[in-house]
Amino acid sequence: MKSYIVFFFFLLSFFLLFSSCKKSTEPIYNPQTLQLTVADVSCTEAWLKLKAQIAQKDSSDLKLQLYRNDSLIVNKPFTSTDSVLYIDGLQPATSYAFTAKVLNGTKLLATSTKVEATTMDTTSHNFTWQTFEFGGINGSSYFKDVAIIDENDIWAVGEIHTKDTDHWNEDSTKWLQPYNAAHWNGEKWELKRIPYVDKNGYAWVTPLYSILAFSHNDIWFEGGVHWNGSRFVSLRMNINFPSHVNKIWGTSDNNLYIVGNKGLIAHYDGKQWQRIESGTEENINDIYGMKMGFNKYIYLAVGTVLTHTIPSVIKINSKNKAIKINWPYKDRIPHSVWFDNHNLIYVAGGEIIRSNYLNSWQIVSNLPRTYLRRIRGISKNDIFVSGDFLILSHFNGLTWKLYESYKNGIYYSLDYKENTVVIVGDHEGKAIIKIGKR
Repeated sequence: MKSYIVFFFFLLSFFLLFSSCKKSTEPIYNPQTLQLTVADVSCTEAWLKLKAQIAQKDSSDLKLQLYRNDSLIVNKPFTSTDSVLYIDGLQPATSYAFTAKVLNGTKLLATSTKVEATTMDTTSHNFTWQTFEFGGINGSSYFKDVAIIDENDIWAVGEIHTKDTDHWNEDSTKWLQPYNAAHWNGEKWELKRIPYVDKNGYAWVTPLYSILAFSHNDIWFEGGVHWNGSRFVSLRMNINFPSHVNKIWGTSDNNLYIVGNKGLIAHYDGKQWQRIESGTEENINDIYGMKMGFNKYIYLAVGTVLTHTIPSVIKINSKNKAIKINWPYKDRIPHSVWFDNHNLIYVAGGEIIRSNYLNSWQIVSNLPRTYLRRIRGISKNDIFVSGDFLILSHFNGLTWKLYESYKNGIYYSLDYKENTVVIVGDHEGKAIIKIGKR
C-alpha cells in the first residue's frame, strides 16, 4: 500500500512539473509585449505608433485590433512589429482612448495599455487686413519675398519704380535707381535701396528676390548682402549660379541655404558658400527646414516644372546630401514647402498636397484650381497659402477660408509669425503688401 502511495505522489509531481513547463512556453500577457504610443495628432487625425514583441511560429492567423473608446475601429492582419496606425474622422479638441490587441485566430496574445490622444483645437479665421501699394510709375513694380521680425519690424524685397526713380538727379550727376526693399516700423512703410558693393567698391542696387531675418540686427538679403545692425556688408558668393536666389533658409549665420533656378542649392557655413548637387536642372523655388535632434536637421527644397520635365521634391540631410523624394503627382507642380513635423510635409503648387507617417501623399484642400506660390504656417491647424490671381487662404485645422481670389495679380510670398501674416506680390503693375492681424 505504501508503494502505491509513493507512486501516486510521484505521478502527481511529474504531472505538476510537466504542466508548469508547458505553461512557461505560453505568451506573456503584459503591456511590454505590445506598446501603443501617440506619435502625433491634428484637429481631426491621430497617428499611433505600435511596437510588438510577439514571436509566433505560424503568424498567418495573427490579427491586429484597435479599439477607440472601447469600439473596434481596426481589424486587420498583423503584418509588422513596428508600424504607425492612422485614424481620421475625429473631432477637434476631443480626447480619445485607444487600445491595441493582437490575436492568433481567436486567441488573445497581447493587449496594450490604454493611451489617450487629445486632438488639436481649431484656430480662428478672423483677421483684420491692411493693404498697401507702391510704385507702378516708370516701370512695373513687385515684391518677391517678405520677413517678419516682429509686428513692428517687417521687411519686403523686390523692385519698386516710383516718380522719384529711373532718372537723373537735378544736376545730372547721379542716376536715381529703383528701390529694392521696403521696411515697416509699426506705423508706416519706408522704401529702401539695399546695395551690393563689389570688390572694386562699386555699389549696385538690383532687384531682390529673397530675404531671411533672424533678428533686428541680423538680416540676410539675396546675393550675400548682410545687415549687421549698423551697415550692409556684401559677402561675395564664391559659387556660380544662373540668376536670382529664389529663397533663403537657415538656422544661424553659420548655417544658411539658398535655392534658385537650374537646380541651384548652396550652403554657407559662416566662411564660404559651397554648391550642393541637387540632381535636377529644374528651378527650385523654396526651401524650409527643421531640427530633428541634437545638431541634426532636415531641409526640403521644392522645384517647379518650367521645361515640362518631371517635377522634383528634394530632401537635404544633415550631411548636406540632396535626396529626391518620390513625387506621385506628375501633373501637380510643387512650388513651396512647409512643415512643423518632419513626418507631415505640406507642398503647395498646383494643389496643396501633404505627406504623412505612412510615406504617402494626398491632396488636402478644396481651393480653386490656381497656382500656389507660398505656404507657411505656425502649426498644423494654422496655415496660410497664397498664389496667382491674388489667391489667399487660411487653414484652421478643419476648414480652408478663402479671403481673396481671381484678381489681376500674383502673391509671390508670405511670412507668418505669432498673430501677424504678411503677403507680398504685384497688382496691376504695382507692388502690393497685405498685412493681416488676429
